[in-house]
Amino acid sequence: MTPPHRLSPDARRRISDEPLHRITPDRLVQPVDVDLALPDEARAAVDALPGWYSHGRAAAVERIREGRRLGIEEFVVRISDSRPGPLQGRLDRQTAATALLVRETPPGTRCTVDPFSLALNPDGSWGIRADTGGIDVPATYALIRDTAAAVATTGAHGIVTLGRLPREVEHTRSGIASVDGSTRVYSFSQNSETSTAYVYLPPEHRDSGQKILPGNLPEMTLWALLDVFQGTQVSVTKPLENFHVTLDLVRHIQHRELLDRLFRTSLDDLVTPPGQASPPRPAEDVGQLLDALLADPDTLVKRLDRLTLYGYTVSGSTRALAHLAGADGTALARARLLESWTNWLAAADTPGSRIIDRNAAHYLADGVLGA
Repeated sequence: MTPPHRLSPDARRRISDEPLHRITPDRLVQPVDVDLALPDEARAAVDALPGWYSHGRAAAVERIREGRRLGIEEFVVRISDSRPGPLQGRLDRQTAATALLVRETPPGTRCTVDPFSLALNPDGSWGIRADTGGIDVPATYALIRDTAAAVATTGAHGIVTLGRLPREVEHTRSGIASVDGSTRVYSFSQNSETSTAYVYLPPEHRDSGQKILPGNLPEMTLWALLDVFQGTQVSVTKPLENFHVTLDLVRHIQHRELLDRLFRTSLDDLVTPPGQASPPRPAEDVGQLLDALLADPDTLVKRLDRLTLYGYTVSGSTRALAHLAGADGTALARARLLESWTNWLAAADTPGSRIIDRNAAHYLADGVLGA
């Protein structure tokens, strides 16, 4: 076959033979799961994700070192502890483990903490349970502040907010400030109830009731902006395949008139399908945040100018790639992964944008997870 660059200009549609976006190690962020119930040097297979492991503390350090040798600079660490005990004790153990990872990994390593496991409930919701069965919101916000303060004392590069409660970014920032920390706030602001993420789990775990419904783009963009107003420094699109969500946020960052139009639109008009009655009123916190933003739009604009964008590939997508590799070969799975990453970078199209993906190290080592 004649190489495209040898074709005459009138015989092809392509204008450039150079890709605008290249996947390099510094654009990739490697997640690492740590289980404090494991012996330090051990690792345990995660049944739901072929080829994926939870690590003891020392094994996690070595996993990060392996990633650094491949050129990866940042790691998202999710620490769990299946041992029984009070919440404060689990938080203390997770803080100690975070401090060890920050201390023992190579200089220049950026460790970002995802505190997902601390208050995950069996039904998929997140937060401290109240006696009535719902979420104890004040106690959950107190946990968020305490966790952020604890993470900041370790010198961790970042901490993730989960996109579950209205003011979680504000309370995370408060916790970091309480210890004069410099830890950066990452947020799953547009976190959606995607079935891709947890399709392999029991049905009762698949809809937390807290996250945004897939396809509700105005709501996702609104929450991304409200989180930035509260102090988010890194907005993380989850799942990464929602390229349109990233692109819509970028459009609002670049075009002030879109911001003005969004904030002039009532919440009912934003979230109500045509011809349907208005939904139940949102939490009072939502209205208060909107009022505060409308009273101080300059703060939002200044923070948007400094915002960094990340994309996050959910576990269900990683599992599907492993099955694809098993059925049709590693080359097809790697091609699908590369195209997905490149398309998201094209949507973000901003300096410093990066991709969080369990496949990062495997891809750089010429493989794919689970194959």
